[in-house]
Amino acid sequence: MKKKLTLLTVGIGTMSLLAGCASSSGTYSEYVTLGNYKGLELSKIKAEVTDEILQEEIDYILEENTIYTEITDRGAKEGDEVNIDFTGTIDGESFDEGNAEDFDLVLGEGYMLEDFEAGIIDMKPSETKEVSVTFTEDYDETLAGQEAIFKITLNTISEVELPEYNDEFVAGISDFNTTAEYEADLKETLLQTQDDENTYTAGEDAILLVIENSTIDGYPQELYDQCKAEYDETNAYYAEMFGMEVSDFEGTEEETKAAVIELVNQKMVVITIAEKEKLEVTDEEYETYVQENYEEYGYESASEYESAYSKESIVNELLTSKVMEVIIENATITEVSEDEYYGDSSDDEYLEEDTDTEVLEMETEEGTN
Repeated sequence: MKKKLTLLTVGIGTMSLLAGCASSSGTYSEYVTLGNYKGLELSKIKAEVTDEILQEEIDYILEENTIYTEITDRGAKEGDEVNIDFTGTIDGESFDEGNAEDFDLVLGEGYMLEDFEAGIIDMKPSETKEVSVTFTEDYDETLAGQEAIFKITLNTISEVELPEYNDEFVAGISDFNTTAEYEADLKETLLQTQDDENTYTAGEDAILLVIENSTIDGYPQELYDQCKAEYDETNAYYAEMFGMEVSDFEGTEEETKAAVIELVNQKMVVITIAEKEKLEVTDEEYETYVQENYEEYGYESASEYESAYSKESIVNELLTSKVMEVIIENATITEVSEDEYYGDSSDDEYLEEDTDTEVLEMETEEGTN
């Protein structure tokens, strides 16, 4: 189990880690003898937007435009969105993640335990009540089977209504007058997004292949230490995201060291290729990237984005992308289906099964932000 999670962390965090490790101005020629990085044979997933994918995107857009109507003359019912404050105690003592204020919850969607949501049904705005909740045996090791008392105050009730998907709706959110025109443009956008993502994945594969083709003898300790710190931060990030302990993501000491060395080798190979190809990131390219992407990463301003990610890490990310482009432009690309590319999807299924659970603590974390 731990080994799977460790490998998962490397897989989904590799290039973000790589971007943060060390300075793009370093040189690693004493450690790296490059193998072939041109003329490689690579597989790339073919972009495909099925009717199902298109419908999922339309459904998401409708949800993004949900209409909320505040209700004051009745109690809460299933399907309503309620805003609540709550405090939880076990044997009279509060417990971690048992409290939240201004917490939004759609009743009936199963984000909270069934007894918790059921206790809110029929409550009216400004009403406070106590609800008894017994944590299920598979909840977590600490709370499983225990009974908690939650004091819940209902602040507001809102009816939730999805807009009707028609020409009028489309005209109101886009530059198109009909659903047909809108869907044609949406499909092209989805195809382009998929293709960009698949190209990046091919680029990651390419760098790993170049490492296999290269001879690497040692590494600077400073680079290892920097990549180890980034590796630990990434494990902590995903542990928090999935409501797990960092220890669940850690393998043995040997496995951790091997994962970090993999990141170190990737960094050294990228920099070595960049030097050989005379690739660099200009100030203009850096500024353009920041201005175009800070909102996508959830920041309100470019300066806020730059304070979260150092200029060095952003420059390294851009340099890595340039190296990928050189490799891909000089490679023979074979497009394959997603099934052909991934083959056994057992790890993905394992992740979905392990993380798609009713976890109260994950939801309360959102409510306290």
